[in-house]
Amino acid sequence: MVRNMIKLLVVVLSLALLGGCATVIQPIPAQDLNAKVKSGALVQKANNFEVIMDTSASMEDPYQWNHFAYTAPMKTSKLEYEQHLVRLFNDTIPNLKLTAGLRDFAGQRWLTRPYDTKLWYGMAPYVKEDLGKAIFEVNTAGVESPLDLALDAATADLKPLAGQSAVIIFSDGLEMPKAVASAQAMKATLKDKVCIYAVLIGNDIMTQDNPKGEGLALLDKVVKAGQCGFAVKGKDVESAAGMASFVEKIFLGPAAAAVAAPPAAAMVPPAADPDSIYFDYDKYNVKPDYKNVVKKNADYLKANKGSNVTIEGNCDERGTNEYNMALGQRRADSAAKALKAAGIDAKRIKTVSYGEEKPVCTQSTEACWSMNRNAKFVVTK
Repeated sequence: MVRNMIKLLVVVLSLALLGGCATVIQPIPAQDLNAKVKSGALVQKANNFEVIMDTSASMEDPYQWNHFAYTAPMKTSKLEYEQHLVRLFNDTIPNLKLTAGLRDFAGQRWLTRPYDTKLWYGMAPYVKEDLGKAIFEVNTAGVESPLDLALDAATADLKPLAGQSAVIIFSDGLEMPKAVASAQAMKATLKDKVCIYAVLIGNDIMTQDNPKGEGLALLDKVVKAGQCGFAVKGKDVESAAGMASFVEKIFLGPAAAAVAAPPAAAMVPPAADPDSIYFDYDKYNVKPDYKNVVKKNADYLKANKGSNVTIEGNCDERGTNEYNMALGQRRADSAAKALKAAGIDAKRIKTVSYGEEKPVCTQSTEACWSMNRNAKFVVTK
């Protein structure tokens, strides 16, 4: 009897523990913004970004999250919900050439956390997979919420960088009175090169003095100190469409807004090289249209047995340096494969990728980009 009672007690305790555990929030597919970029309808307006995550002790509090895909509320912590939103944010960013960083803020904890803010990723060329891993390395720490120190550190992170920067804060906005002054200092240092955005994490506490809620009221002040940007609630960006709208407003703008020079100063794209192969955006297959170009190069090499060829793969400026180097190599390899199929010995063919480093046209227009996406045949003796 006693043995059975002990077994029953173990089962009850096990169920209680399981019931108290947070449910893992499954990622949802991000909405693809690349088509808008590819079409030229939208162009890149931010060159750098830094995400600032709240990892203070209040982020250990439970957060009831009710996503449209589920029939019942999910029990999870505010940190886990925050990580879910930052993951969706990262997944939604289109293929752009960016410098990125991920920083957190929380009070120090004896032995385990001897710092108030830490740069978990960057500042470095943006790689979606690497930033995605860093998001789940952060964890909650001490009681304090030193967003001010994270903003001060982010100012130093972004100051050496060229181009426009965006700071995106994910936080519950609680107990961080010095944050506004640090946002004002960031704006004074970086001037028009920075905009500040914020996402409220958690169910806000509304009072008579703060009808919007204490957290959102604070984040609104931080954003206004940046003089551009805006704050949203987590529920506004927890869907694929909501996050896509948020990301689009941060990183992209109308094509017309990107035209700074008068029409007379616009560069006329060079004519296509009749001896080169050109590619569609983000593609590396040799289209049938270039069958005659391959044959022309093959015929020359057959007639000049002492000559070899180096095929140079090139890309336009969109995408990271790493991605474009790989894509340029694929383009060069595809052209080499076509040349081998035309009867040229592989020993006479070399390939090299220059990524985006050797553009023939330097304006950010589709006409120029199309000229930069090529595989060039360079004959050597």
